[in-house]
Amino acid sequence: MSSEQLLIGLAAAAVLLALWAAVFATRGDMAARRALKSADARWEATTRPVPHLTFIGTPGAGQPIELEVENLGGTLTAGGVIVQASDDLYAGELVLPEKAPPRRIVLQPAMKAWQRSLEPRCLLLVARDVSGRSWDCVDGNKPIKDPRKWLAAQLKELRLQGVVDFPGFTGPAR
Repeated sequence: MSSEQLLIGLAAAAVLLALWAAVFATRGDMAARRALKSADARWEATTRPVPHLTFIGTPGAGQPIELEVENLGGTLTAGGVIVQASDDLYAGELVLPEKAPPRRIVLQPAMKAWQRSLEPRCLLLVARDVSGRSWDCVDGNKPIKDPRKWLAAQLKELRLQGVVDFPGFTGPAR
């Protein structure tokens, strides 16, 4: 066996070894990306704001309503709530720290409701997290892509366009 044949054999072995290493490196990279993606999904689930509302009593006509708000998720940097109790609609903005204990807030009447509700109910509850993503908390914490457009459509549907505004929620992310 000449030195040329030995050199060609070593080069072929090196090529095969490099190919084998490239295949396993690619598989390892794909597995790491999958793990990172699932870790991001778990992180997003724990950092998403999850406000929970509890109604405290029923207000008289034209009187403010008192709610207890508890944040079970990540920091809520801006948000808005619209509730209906009896003949009135109430609205207000929310800002809550991460996993905040229950806190009482008072919402002022926004206008008369178009129909009477026997039980107090939440019509709109939106939240923006620290990263600037927005969530519809009434509809199963679905993400909102364009908060300004989405909120305008919701207010139009509730017949509150021009009556209620949540500038902290629709403005730029902080």
